[in-house]
Amino acid sequence: MFNLNPAKNSTSITLDALRAIAAQAVCIGHGISFFMPQLRGGKFPLPQNVGVLLFFVLSGFLIRYTLVERSIRDPQYGFWQFFVERVARIYSGLLPCLIAIAVIDAATLHAIGDATLAASYNFRAFVGNVFMLETYRGPLDQLSFLRFPAFGSGSPLWTLAIEWHIYLFVTALFFLGARPATALLLVPVALVFGQIPTHYIFGALQEDGLGQSLFLLWLGGAYVYLLARRGWLPRLSVSLAIIIASVAAYLVVVRPYAEYQPKTYVLLILFLFGIVGATQAIRPTHSAALAKAIRFFSGYSFTLYLIHHTIMYPAFLLWKDSGWLVFGCTVILANVVAATLAVFTEMRHKQLASYLFALGKQGPPGVERLG
Repeated sequence: MFNLNPAKNSTSITLDALRAIAAQAVCIGHGISFFMPQLRGGKFPLPQNVGVLLFFVLSGFLIRYTLVERSIRDPQYGFWQFFVERVARIYSGLLPCLIAIAVIDAATLHAIGDATLAASYNFRAFVGNVFMLETYRGPLDQLSFLRFPAFGSGSPLWTLAIEWHIYLFVTALFFLGARPATALLLVPVALVFGQIPTHYIFGALQEDGLGQSLFLLWLGGAYVYLLARRGWLPRLSVSLAIIIASVAAYLVVVRPYAEYQPKTYVLLILFLFGIVGATQAIRPTHSAALAKAIRFFSGYSFTLYLIHHTIMYPAFLLWKDSGWLVFGCTVILANVVAATLAVFTEMRHKQLASYLFALGKQGPPGVERLG
């Protein structure tokens, strides 16, 4: 029977490892774009784009897992409980990172100056990013008051708005089906937060295809969970073959700057399917040190994703295409800053969720680690 119990199989720790790898891929990929011209435009997909895609397919799997498993175990679990947990999980990292971006960008503008940075460094953009309306795409796209840029140097923030709206839209639909009596509350939620996800069924962030069909990829990850829960996972040898074949095919088929092609998403979904199948059949690691290291790196992956670009940007302005030394130093610095910040913020999202439940006079139902 499928489960994510780390004492019974290796799925949980492997998914955490993939999340950490995805964050590092985005960080390293942007470092290459900034400082390593000889590695740009090669034969392989851009790490930063692959990292984003991994985040989305993993998110679909884990959010669907959370909704189904939690609602089965706890009949009182509903939209409110999910919303509070997501607020704690996302905003424990987002708000501190937005403040850090504001401080670092202010220093960059004062010491170096940059017209591109200055254009999106303002209070209106900051507020738009707090409410995750940056780079809005949807039926109201023509309204100028919804056109918030990603704040300052925080360009990776554009994907966060998509994920947040997917979370609330899908959860509203889930509980509309499970508990129709809540329709009066959840129909407006679905209508408001469904605009961005439905755009990303076929649409993209910009004309070159960036971000195209990210909601379809997310749904693919959710479908992998449904297959796993029904026991439709291949045996270990077949799962390993799926992993190898999907990775090899992806590297052969996908070219730099063409990662956001929906036809290639099937390979990422197959990769996740193989990973889940294989790790369900593999016993958990007996190395406490390895498990602790993976948990640590995954524990600050969200903060690293949000802050790394801002850490690198001043060095890019000063030493563009400067080579290995600046590349290595900025990647290490981004990790150190993100890990230090996350210890006091992102890694404490469970405590924040408990506090919010207590504040709302709702007993915390036991916050999941994954998701």
